Amino acid sequence: MSFNLRFTLSKPGRNLIIAIVAGLVAGVILQVLRILYLFVQYNLLVESGWVVPIFTSIFVVAPGLLGFVDVFFNAIAVYFLDPLLSSVYTDKQYYTVFLVTAVFGNILSLLNGPNVESFGASGGIFGLIAGALTFDYAYNRRVNPAFLGWFLFVFIYSSFGSADVYAHLGGSLMGLPLGYYLGSKRRKREIGAVAWRYGYP
Repeated sequence: MSFNLRFTLSKPGRNLIIAIVAGLVAGVILQVLRILYLFVQYNLLVESGWVVPIFTSIFVVAPGLLGFVDVFFNAIAVYFLDPLLSSVYTDKQYYTVFLVTAVFGNILSLLNGPNVESFGASGGIFGLIAGALTFDYAYNRRVNPAFLGWFLFVFIYSSFGSADVYAHLGGSLMGLPLGYYLGSKRRKREIGAVAWRYGYP
């Protein structure tokens, strides 16, 4: 097995892993500068009007054991899921679905209460997976029970411990309609291409 990222990952997957790892480095630098609190999501600050962390906390990770574990598992998840995700999404869709679902996950994370700090890319990763699930349904017009069961298992398993359940839930809920829309769009386009090729109106 090759571990050269250029050959084992799609471009979006590779860039996402780099961004996830770089977020820990950024967290260390921002902590040294004593401004880390402005870039990870402190719900109290967000509710007070400082909304920048809704985006920046996707990548900026607080240094420490929790931050390291978050980066490690998110990077590993992208590495192993990338073959599936890159077969479902175009590069542009890959980036877009990740960012939109991650932001929505962070917004829903505000339900954790004002005194909670959160960070990490897991909301966007769950959004990509949920989108792949409904993409498959919309494109193939069938439910894949193995895929559905695996997704539910991963979601439930990841809800224990210090995980931000609301971020995972928000990312997933946003990913479901996005994936369905993209799957339906590709199905219509490919059916239209076949019809055009054989002269059907």
